[in-house]
Amino acid sequence: MGGGYTGRIGFVDLSAGDSREEKLDKNMARDFIGGYGLGVRTLFDRQKKGIDPLGPENILGFTTGPLTGTKVPTGSRVTVVCKSPLTGGWGDANSGGYFGSELKAAGWDAIFISGVASSPKYLLVTNDRLELRDAGHLWGKDTIDTEETLAKDLGLSKPRVASIGPASERLSLISGVVNDKGRVAARSGVGAVMGSKRLKAVAVHGTEKVPVADGDRLDQFRKAFVKEIRESQGFPKVLMEYGTCGLTGALVAGGATPIKNWLLAGEQAFPNLEKIADGDTVLQYQTKKYGCANCPIACGGICSVSGGPHPVKEIHKPEYETIGAFGTMCLNDDLPSIIKLNDMCNRSGLDTISTGGVIAFAMECFEKGVISKADTDGIELTWGNSEAMIALVEKIIQREGFGDILADGVRIAAQKIGGDANEFAIHVGGQEPGLHNALFLPSRGTGFVCDPTPGRHTAGPMARIDAGPGAIAPYPELEFDGFERYEYKGKGAASATASSYWQVGSCAGVCLFPVIFFGNYPLLEFLNAVTGWDMDIKELLETGARIQTLRQCYNTREGLDPSKIKLPPRLAGIPPKEDGPLSDITIDIDSLASEYRKAMGWDPNTGHPTEATLERLGLKELVKK
Repeated sequence: MGGGYTGRIGFVDLSAGDSREEKLDKNMARDFIGGYGLGVRTLFDRQKKGIDPLGPENILGFTTGPLTGTKVPTGSRVTVVCKSPLTGGWGDANSGGYFGSELKAAGWDAIFISGVASSPKYLLVTNDRLELRDAGHLWGKDTIDTEETLAKDLGLSKPRVASIGPASERLSLISGVVNDKGRVAARSGVGAVMGSKRLKAVAVHGTEKVPVADGDRLDQFRKAFVKEIRESQGFPKVLMEYGTCGLTGALVAGGATPIKNWLLAGEQAFPNLEKIADGDTVLQYQTKKYGCANCPIACGGICSVSGGPHPVKEIHKPEYETIGAFGTMCLNDDLPSIIKLNDMCNRSGLDTISTGGVIAFAMECFEKGVISKADTDGIELTWGNSEAMIALVEKIIQREGFGDILADGVRIAAQKIGGDANEFAIHVGGQEPGLHNALFLPSRGTGFVCDPTPGRHTAGPMARIDAGPGAIAPYPELEFDGFERYEYKGKGAASATASSYWQVGSCAGVCLFPVIFFGNYPLLEFLNAVTGWDMDIKELLETGARIQTLRQCYNTREGLDPSKIKLPPRLAGIPPKEDGPLSDITIDIDSLASEYRKAMGWDPNTGHPTEATLERLGLKELVKK
């Protein structure tokens, strides 16, 4: 196989209770890299169209990339793939930590799981086997208890475990898969799919080293990159000192962070901002820093809260998205409650973005009289009521009372509530959007509506071109200047290039931050040093376009109409905001989306990849079949 790959893929059938190993085709590896590239190539070929996402025919995959488990900076990522029960189309979710690296150390590039177990099971993955074991004693436990119990059962101090919590067991469509006690593959409803299979956990223990084609060259590029970011005074420094929570204040001030269920923006709309947005305020609860495997940035942290109504110990520090979801979105300025809510979600498996979004939706419904205390089990869902939020999240986890209505996200909740509720249900294609306002960077909206996983803030690298001149990467094709933020013509080619580039970065197994936002991450050099390939930037971009296009084809095969995926009016500035940094702004996402699709070789109106594009990317026969 060469460097970066183990050459082994595992297939597990829970219904039959057996497993098998297949060899990874080297041409498929180069054409689709790994991660969700390998995932969509596998599912497109082996999964029937139109299957029930929560049925036995859905395939749940844990996929790594060629850089996962190597010395490449941030080479730790694992991707969970499936058909999404939340959107009805392609589903994937990404996580850091140590699970992905351990999967590679056990000698597996990916594990694909189908069927439904007759009783709860967990999958033990080692160098030489895939073994299904009874998980009856684990069912009902939260993810931290599950991980600690498995460590004792297996006699290992640090097995790497990816598990589901009670929310996923109860098939909440806004639940994910949790590893390392708080790193979460949170989006697309992947936790519900795992729960539907009665698969409680995947526990991995490996002892092998990932092969690298040119270790000396890899070390050369690694040392240069690490030295440069450690001397940086910009974005890398903020991440190393604070993590993403250090971005909150600036993002709120600029209008990027949504406030009050996307109705408002700017500091004037959140008077006590410093109570949750100041990085030093968050760090007062941090007991130690935390970094994912092979990461020199170490943006994570472990927190404890002593005293107060909701003490917690040794839990993961809340990220920017979580502070926004449970803070600004709900007008909640009580930071300890946000830390508590983060812990509740990590233990139960809930996605903090979607959970904060559905609570903000419910609060607006409550404010506007669409629902009352009679509907909410007596909970006073007023804005900023942190005690009500904690009570409601517990009900969502248990699918109890009003929590059962909210457990599947805002689109389904609005359908169940009826009346004017749909007006307040902020989602894109069924998924609650990441907390980055397209009114601040319009090309963020391009990613929200055009990516095969709609509403993803991580799927919109083209937003970087709206933030001023610079470079996404150290290659001429990824340098840009002269883009006016609120210009809606002429950005299509740059957006498509940025998108294609990121597909390879994600599928290679590295983190979004350095690949897209540092401007100096030598992705191509890392990839070639590890694999031994001679890939150039032209091939890299074509590979990314192939991956993105097949994900789009998966959605159209499943009957989704890309042209109907739109931004909610609030996210487009309809009507315009009356005050704050984004006042009087309405954006033209349709023009941005049309140009992006055309540049990708998709029909600009329908979003369907053209036959010529499928031919050029070598996908025609696969899609036709």
